[in-house]
Amino acid sequence: MDPSFNPWLKIWTQPRTTIARLLYESPTRGFWFLAIIYGFSNALNWFQSMMMGRHLGVMHIFTIALVLSPLWGYVGFSVWSWVVHFTGKWLKGEGTFKEIRFAYAWSCFPLIINVFLWFVLALFFGRNLFSDLSPGSQAFTHGQVGVLFLILLIRITTAIWSIVIYLNALAEVRKFSILRAIGNVVIAGLIIGAVFYALVWVLMSLMQIK
Repeated sequence: MDPSFNPWLKIWTQPRTTIARLLYESPTRGFWFLAIIYGFSNALNWFQSMMMGRHLGVMHIFTIALVLSPLWGYVGFSVWSWVVHFTGKWLKGEGTFKEIRFAYAWSCFPLIINVFLWFVLALFFGRNLFSDLSPGSQAFTHGQVGVLFLILLIRITTAIWSIVIYLNALAEVRKFSILRAIGNVVIAGLIIGAVFYALVWVLMSLMQIK
């Protein structure tokens, strides 16, 4: 392995060649670290939507997210990648499930920025971060409004760049064009969305019966 090759830097600008080289030289490199990054950030998003700040302090919430992050990331990577792997066969795509999952994991590396942003938000908003940050819920200072706006811009930029990396990495693994990779992702997203809404509908129906 070339010691001058730094995939953590190369993935930002050369996703296709980086993924190809990683799969050839070290097909498991960084997987669990990336699972922790993904799992931690997504767990906090979920906890925020559940308004867990009404019951727990920020440090408790962060600790729970960190403990759950490896499993959360592993499951998230695996479920999504299995659907992408399955639907990609319809488009005559190549690549194994593990290769597709590896590509997805590395495309999530930009989310490390979001991890730092969560700590910034916690510093400015404390427990309210996981209670209610809607505009009508409380009076924000100009500084807090500025922080929210800046972080929103950074997170949007990070998400877009993560998608760009993923589409390129997926195209490399599946031997697709970018257009086909987009099609693969759209089909997988529609299927997962349909399953999710079907489950919600069934759950709501059962609750009404009771």
